[in-house]
Amino acid sequence: MDSFTQIVLGVSVAHVALNNSVSTKKIFLLGAVVATLPDLDIYIAKLFNDPLTEIEIHRGFSHSILFFLLLSILITFLVKRWFKEISVKQLYTTIFLVLLTHSLLDVFTTWGTQLFWPISKKIALKSIFVVDWFYTVPLLMGIVLGLKNKQKLFTYAGLILSSMYLVWGLVVQQVVKSRVEDRFYRKFPSKNIKTTVKPTFSNSFLWNVIVQDVDGFYISDYSIFDSKEMSFQYFPQNKKLIDHIKDSNINRLKEISENQYIITENENGLVFNDLRFGLLKNTDSEVQFAFSYQLIPSKNGYSVKELPKDKRDGIQLLKNIWLRLTNQSI
Repeated sequence: MDSFTQIVLGVSVAHVALNNSVSTKKIFLLGAVVATLPDLDIYIAKLFNDPLTEIEIHRGFSHSILFFLLLSILITFLVKRWFKEISVKQLYTTIFLVLLTHSLLDVFTTWGTQLFWPISKKIALKSIFVVDWFYTVPLLMGIVLGLKNKQKLFTYAGLILSSMYLVWGLVVQQVVKSRVEDRFYRKFPSKNIKTTVKPTFSNSFLWNVIVQDVDGFYISDYSIFDSKEMSFQYFPQNKKLIDHIKDSNINRLKEISENQYIITENENGLVFNDLRFGLLKNTDSEVQFAFSYQLIPSKNGYSVKELPKDKRDGIQLLKNIWLRLTNQSI
């Protein structure tokens, strides 16, 4: 999730885990600072100056239970002098819970989290967007009222409401998946498919849809308020363009994208498009995915460069989501 939400969650967890003898200032600082630590891996990854390494490192070891167990010991040792009013055990437990809930929340997003490192697989439920104010606002209201009135009841209420929203997302995701597959089979009854549905920006009402068959992907969207028939846009995967290439970077891209990719060509050669985060631009003249990588041949194989994004396309995408949610023409 976004850094602000993680801070709000961290402060909320710190408030309910610490006893009333700890000051509001200490609760806020401990929760906010500790909650941001796992995401510092973004800045460490940038030192490698390689887009693939950046992706692989983010939400890897730094988001694992093993790392949290060790890091909590270190932080407890460093800050105990400022928390003499509570025991070492309570301080350690609070720090560990702030770190753990950070990763558990990330598990619900599309990016996924390597929670059980050294197991390489990242867990991704894909039921909430990385920024979702329907989750954040109840949590924020709860902790503001809780700290202001020195009442944990408000903070618990915020945590319960935001957690219920996470459960809502999981339920709606399964409902949408079932409806999408039913509508897809009406149009393409002979297709053997794999379906992925993910929420769009900051809501759990409009969902991106990826339906995979043997040769490519059908992409669409679905709103829980829809009554009309779905339309699907087909993208051939074009695996044949890279099947003959034995290259470590291309294999890394396949693994990162969970094999949800298509290969296209531009004036500079082959482009690897990761489909998991949807389309950034989709017009009659141009199609661009949120994450696309130019494959650049060299003596030692292929290097990878992420294609730039235009902020105007992102703004237009948000406008399109709003129009789609409100059943207006795009």
